[in-house]
Amino acid sequence: PTAYEAHNQLVDQGSMGFLLLAVGFVEFCASAVLVEVSKGESDREAGDYTLDPLSFLKGKSDEDVKKMKTRELLNGRLAMLAFGGVATQSALADATHAFPYF
Repeated sequence: PTAYEAHNQLVDQGSMGFLLLAVGFVEFCASAVLVEVSKGESDREAGDYTLDPLSFLKGKSDEDVKKMKTRELLNGRLAMLAFGGVATQSALADATHAFPYF
């Protein structure tokens, strides 16, 4: 099957339903912080999960931290656009080159 047809097979199999529930559960658990921030009980910035296992931001100035966060946002947005392009091409093309194009 093509990558586009694989999605429908996973929906029929039930795997995508489980994935939806798992992601929904994680989002629900993370939403408690939003309530704390709205009440003023937390000073955490939006999107800051303090995840830096390789210590890229350790010892950096505030300007460097802001620059790294901006790069991360832009790279993530570029990756989402690229994936959207791959998915669209796979859905609309004549499937002469099915993803992953090897």
